[in-house]
Amino acid sequence: MLIGKLDLQKSRNRVDFGKGFYLTDKFGTARDWAIRKVELEGEGVPTVLCYQLDSDLFKLNGLRYANSPEPDWLEFICSNRRLSSDHKEPRHDCNWVTGPIADDKVVDVVAEYMRNEISAETAIHRLRVLPQTYQLSLHTTAALDFVDDVNVLYKQLKKGRWTQNWISRKEMLR
Repeated sequence: MLIGKLDLQKSRNRVDFGKGFYLTDKFGTARDWAIRKVELEGEGVPTVLCYQLDSDLFKLNGLRYANSPEPDWLEFICSNRRLSSDHKEPRHDCNWVTGPIADDKVVDVVAEYMRNEISAETAIHRLRVLPQTYQLSLHTTAALDFVDDVNVLYKQLKKGRWTQNWISRKEMLR
């Protein structure tokens, strides 16, 4: 599987930081995302891609959340996960957003909060005890310009095992 040009139109709606291209610096998190995506779609080979980013990306307008869930992060997640009548995605004007991931365990707490079953204080308290993982999401073509999508490295799940070494795009073409 080779990934071509990054395309924000292929991104999902109603996710943590809004429609965008999501990255993490944790292989385990990326591995879990890859497996889950293949399971949800019912086809494909779980593949983790390693991109290099130009740090000048962070000179663009963006939003950085603390390393642990806070009330403003919770509200931001909820605003992006709610149905919207204007259908604008993402629901903010940031080129990039970084902060904790609302994984499956977090989603349950966020859903309870969105249904007004628990307070923001209770939600934050419950979220802080969960293992924290982080993500960076890119929401504009200007942000994608800071991603080196030529020198991408790959790892794939084959016969129940991940390839031991990272494979370059050139090697994948052989």
